[in-house]
Amino acid sequence: MKKLIPIVIILMVLNSCSSSKKVTENQLYKVLVASEYGGANFRFYEIITDQKEFNMLLGDDEIKEFIKPGDIKTANFILVNLGEKSNGGYCIEVESVVEQADKIVVTIKEIKPKKGSNVTMALTNPYAVIKINSKKPIEIK
Repeated sequence: MKKLIPIVIILMVLNSCSSSKKVTENQLYKVLVASEYGGANFRFYEIITDQKEFNMLLGDDEIKEFIKPGDIKTANFILVNLGEKSNGGYCIEVESVVEQADKIVVTIKEIKPKKGSNVTMALTNPYAVIKINSKKPIEIK
């Protein structure tokens, strides 16, 4: 019985937390999916610019509802992974997307959990998929 109580509490906390959110920002970009769970075990980002790479997104159940097969002709996509984190509360924020004459400059920031906040004590793998409504080259800061 003593083992059951912590399990129930953990399940309640996990169930009450939103692990996935869909956010729309502005005309130049859109955050399609951002989640604490489902990313890679290591930190990286990938700029998706061609059909072969784009097919990976079309096959993802969570992302495919926000994209169409022809989107790769008019947009580029960025997949951002923060890697494995020892607890919850980490997220990815797009600080700015600036269109210049020859490129798009994207500034991305890792948001750490606030001290004293109630975070899950479980391994998480935060990630986000961002759609850039331009075919100009992308520079990430």
